[in-house]
Amino acid sequence: MKKLLSAALAAVLTLSLAACSNAPETKEYTTEELSQILSSAISENSDGMAEVITTDSLNAAIDWLTTNKGMSEDEANTFMEEYNALPYEDIDATLTEKGFTAEEIAAFQQAEGTARSSQMIFETLGLSAEDIEAGALSYGMALIKPAEGKEETVLSACQNFVELQQKSFETYLQDQYAIAKNAKCETINGYVVMVMGENSDAIYQSISDTLNAK
Repeated sequence: MKKLLSAALAAVLTLSLAACSNAPETKEYTTEELSQILSSAISENSDGMAEVITTDSLNAAIDWLTTNKGMSEDEANTFMEEYNALPYEDIDATLTEKGFTAEEIAAFQQAEGTARSSQMIFETLGLSAEDIEAGALSYGMALIKPAEGKEETVLSACQNFVELQQKSFETYLQDQYAIAKNAKCETINGYVVMVMGENSDAIYQSISDTLNAK
């Protein structure tokens, strides 16, 4: 009898392992792909277009300087320190003195604005670039593959953000409170998904369908 039970258990284990080995692997998305998934879900299920940023967006100004002005990364960082210390009224004149054309001033300031907006979103969520392996963020929205060992950090940061928004609107702006109350913050196939905004159910479903696609 013991031999029969052992044989049966071995057979079950073998079948289970075979089923696991044949199961489809979770798809690994790049930051660019996650950005497109989030952008599409928002644009297809709401009236507005949300600004989607990534960890790359944090370096937008540095990258612009190294690409367009031939600076090394250290030189670009030093330049940004000096730039950020300038009084507002001196910015354009200082850039002109450093050889920036009008077109370059506009392009650089756009990149700098992107970097600044990205930093604000990261700080608002309580996340850093080191927490994220790949991902896309917007205000109230996130689609993130956490870095190794950062799964709980990323999920907690998103949950805390949602809870803070709920408390902020609880006693006033009831329409915003309803939006915050209906927010979604879950982990799907290893990706943290946070959706807080109008039509959040449809946006969340769109992202979920993509992440669950075989």
